[in-house]
Amino acid sequence: MTTRHEALEIPEILRRISSYLPGPDFTSCLQTCRSFHTVLSPLLYSTLTLCPKDDKRPSPEAVLKYIHLIGHIKFDFFISTQYLRLGFKNLHSITISNRWAPEKKDYQFKKDGIDSEILEALLLVIRENPALRKWTLYNPSPRPSDKVWRELSSLKKTDPPAGGQPVPLLPGQNRGIDILDISHISVTQDAKLWFLRACADARELRVCSVSFMVAGGKPDNCQLFLRPPQGRKVEMVDVKGYNVIEQLMFLSHFVEAQSITWMSPVAGQMPIQTLPLPTLADLKQIIKPTTWPKLRALNLTRSSGQHIVKFSDECIAHILDCLPEHQLEEFKLQGSTFGPLGAKALKTQLPCLKDLRLEPDGIDGQSELIQEVMESCPKLKVLRAGMFSVRHMRQGKPWICHGLKELAVHVDLESDRDGAAIDKKVHKDPAYWSKYSSSRRYVFEKIGKLTELVELDTSMPINNSQRGMSYISLSRLYRDPYWTLDYQLPHGLEELAELKKLEKLDFSNTLQDILQTDLEWMLENWPRLNMVTGDLYWKADRQKKLAAFLLENGIQIGRSRGNK
Repeated sequence: MTTRHEALEIPEILRRISSYLPGPDFTSCLQTCRSFHTVLSPLLYSTLTLCPKDDKRPSPEAVLKYIHLIGHIKFDFFISTQYLRLGFKNLHSITISNRWAPEKKDYQFKKDGIDSEILEALLLVIRENPALRKWTLYNPSPRPSDKVWRELSSLKKTDPPAGGQPVPLLPGQNRGIDILDISHISVTQDAKLWFLRACADARELRVCSVSFMVAGGKPDNCQLFLRPPQGRKVEMVDVKGYNVIEQLMFLSHFVEAQSITWMSPVAGQMPIQTLPLPTLADLKQIIKPTTWPKLRALNLTRSSGQHIVKFSDECIAHILDCLPEHQLEEFKLQGSTFGPLGAKALKTQLPCLKDLRLEPDGIDGQSELIQEVMESCPKLKVLRAGMFSVRHMRQGKPWICHGLKELAVHVDLESDRDGAAIDKKVHKDPAYWSKYSSSRRYVFEKIGKLTELVELDTSMPINNSQRGMSYISLSRLYRDPYWTLDYQLPHGLEELAELKKLEKLDFSNTLQDILQTDLEWMLENWPRLNMVTGDLYWKADRQKKLAAFLLENGIQIGRSRGNK
């Protein structure tokens, strides 16, 4: 007699069960019963990944059997006319990636169609899949032609024949793709016009390492081809072919933007990027209070190893002043000067701020602002900045950012000596040591109340300070090791006992004198701790023993570094 399990006939329950199963078991469930097969088949075949290796990709016949279920198709390194012409009708997303370069013997799969045939097949897919709204292109091979970009733009139903010029888009006309993620690609002069139009249509736009091929060594102004863009989330990283001011003008057109990330090489690095850096007068012409009325996140940080546009303090202040008050939730700035003008402008955004990341710039320059952030940002989740002096902690109000999850600041105990100049001889005074011990316990007590912390980083920044030498040089010269926080029980480590959610601890470049008893306390009181970064002890042999103890207890040892 067959027993019916009515619960297993409910699709939601079957999907919930499948979410806990590994790949092989998930596939086996399809053969268990008709209910599993009916509910789980759309999940299993929703994404089709085509690998260049013959033994790791399904045959065209197998794809045809489930082609009605496929919504996302991914070509790894190649595009094939053989698969593009199978008759996909329900695609909503496509990824063309060249991240993994196969051996020459595996590259034969692309050779079943020359570039022109492949692009024609790609055009067919675009036309026959009206729901295809997400495109991810990473160094695609072959490079999309002007016809492809033209088809991707929302004007494909109303534009003149190929080769004609774009016409203005009328209200209510169909718009193009929703998400456009483009990396490591060059855009020809013929394709540029349609490429920019496709960018203008995307609700989410990411342009990374894109080069515009220009005629005669001089690019046209990209603003000539833009209508009001629809982008709500915009990211531009390392765009070549337009100078800094033109890129900024491009971004200024995104009046619907809620998030903007701009990482651009400094002007002058490329032959065609010859205009000077934006001045305050330039910014006043480009960025106004009506430019980004909906902006909630602004990221002006640099990518690894890149030089970037360095705005002055007054320029940063102007950008912040043009944003509506009490609206900015995320602000990241690295490489530019952030001084008193920028700090003053940022204060109007503190009540809504959730994520603040500032490059360490001077020992005392950011400390007062950090204290004001801690006492004025109830929604703050992430704070990564520079030096935070105990003096400003004592003078300020209680912290209210109780939901803080990531804190990365370097605590300056020297400033707790009422501004007295550093004198190496004073370190021999017992009263001086007592003052340090009291300050450490005070700081640990303050941090111990941030019970939602997942990451605590008190590393010493490695960039130069206002005192004319690097912070790490100051540490080795004066601290030895009484200049900053020491994670030891006699110095107040037990005040951090309530940080039960802490997973990462970083104290790089601070010359710790941690004992095994301190590490044992951490393991007992921080059950989620999985990584410790920094030198545990100043002698190499002792450092190795302590590191081995952590590894034995399942704690990873991170590579020593400065603040991120």
